Amino acid sequence: MNDSTGFDRKSFFLSILFSIILLLSAGMLSIYVMADKTIKEMQLLSNAIEAIDQNYIEPVDWDKMISHARDAMFAKLDRYSSFYQNQQFERMDEELSGSYTGIGISVLSHDFGLLIMSVRENGPAFEAGLLTGDIITKADTTYLADLNSMISSSLLRGKENSSVQIEIFRPSTDETFSLTVTRKKISFIHIPFAGYTKDSLVYIRLLDFDFGASDDLRAALDSLVLQTNRKPKGIILDLQGNPGGLFLEAHKTADLFLDEGILIVGTDGRSKWKDASYYASDRDVTSGLPLVILVDQGSASSSEIVSGALQTAGRALLVGDTTFGKGLVQGFVQFPNGDGVKLTTSRYYFSDSTYLNDFDSTLNEIGHGLVPDFYFKKDSYNYFLRKLENSFLLGKFAALHQDALIDDYADKKLDNKWIDLFEKFTSEQNSDIISYRTEIAQLLIDIAEEDNLSNKTVKTTKSILQISKQNDRANFMEHASYIKNRLIQIAIQRKYGDYLMYKNVLLESRPEIGFASQILLEQKL
Repeated sequence: MNDSTGFDRKSFFLSILFSIILLLSAGMLSIYVMADKTIKEMQLLSNAIEAIDQNYIEPVDWDKMISHARDAMFAKLDRYSSFYQNQQFERMDEELSGSYTGIGISVLSHDFGLLIMSVRENGPAFEAGLLTGDIITKADTTYLADLNSMISSSLLRGKENSSVQIEIFRPSTDETFSLTVTRKKISFIHIPFAGYTKDSLVYIRLLDFDFGASDDLRAALDSLVLQTNRKPKGIILDLQGNPGGLFLEAHKTADLFLDEGILIVGTDGRSKWKDASYYASDRDVTSGLPLVILVDQGSASSSEIVSGALQTAGRALLVGDTTFGKGLVQGFVQFPNGDGVKLTTSRYYFSDSTYLNDFDSTLNEIGHGLVPDFYFKKDSYNYFLRKLENSFLLGKFAALHQDALIDDYADKKLDNKWIDLFEKFTSEQNSDIISYRTEIAQLLIDIAEEDNLSNKTVKTTKSILQISKQNDRANFMEHASYIKNRLIQIAIQRKYGDYLMYKNVLLESRPEIGFASQILLEQKL
């Protein structure tokens, strides 16, 4: 509706209908159970709307009013329940189909637009010469700097064989240029790498549980375990940072490693219609090959279903950190106009009746994650390294020195001269990578000067800050191994793609993979 003194009854009744559908879909209650109270509340809302429309001093924008009312409704639900606009359903349809039409890149929001994090090999962007670290500043006539990543990335998608003109800023050479890229149908990559470690273990990196993930995993197992003369000693399934995806894909993935009849996961909800039990339907395709699953705080939802099911069944050991703790299942209701709702409909549990979310934890956000059998703390949790990653300086430096880094890595290690060069580079970029301690010291100085404290106090705090900054410089050498591994990882990924980056760098440099390998070789599951 728009600003008008006349009351738009059509929009009003549509909003009432939306509310009723929401309540029905969330609870699956029959109309006669809820009719009295609900109709009464709807009548009160109707009276309030009509009173505002007829008596309020200014014309009312009813589109905004209903939007605010909708947001307020969802604010009373858990954070996983939300209103979905048509555009979001279109993106979800892509996830369900396993492909999308675009230019073949993954991106992050950046002050200037969209920062390219990876380029799909043989995709349109790859063929056009785009590189990891490039920044897309403009798509056709729209500048991307002030847009969120969902809106920006949607401008890069469109009909198959249609074109988009993009403007690129390349930080490594300080150049800006434009080019036209033709969109193509692109399948999602669920497994960027699957192969053998030097210890004859199969390592598989699974990024998500969107449509087709379990089929890709089955194909990888078939190639590396079943259809080969090589005898693997075990399997490492890497679910670190895997945010989840489709419930069915999680069920099918766990089913690959379990024998018929074993409970994978059960669900229960407000309605008995939401209660279900999911069991393994065939045999373990690996014939019981020892299995370790790598997890961390970013392993969520479907990742936890797979990890929890296999851990509870005694089929796998979990290595890493406690998982995210999302034991809730969402369902979708779409309305005729294309919009709709995503609603939490049930909790899931494992065969030992373990729930990740207790009965009353949906709104209280007290879900607890899966505890690993072997704990491993990653360097990336370090405050200094997190700030370093968030600065994007690693990618910019690696882009500038790509070939030199690769040449120097010929003997599988980098000299510490790269740490000195990188530290100098960060200073030249006016991007001090400081510790939490230094931030506190700077805050103390600000407080001391603002409150006009004594010169002695200000001098003391400045001395503390100076010492802290000196210690910060030592952080570069303290974390030299991490920084060098990240630099060569980015350089090889830019030049040769994900597969060779995993094979030549990550398998040998990631300490959690080495730790999991040691456990597999020493343990008998």
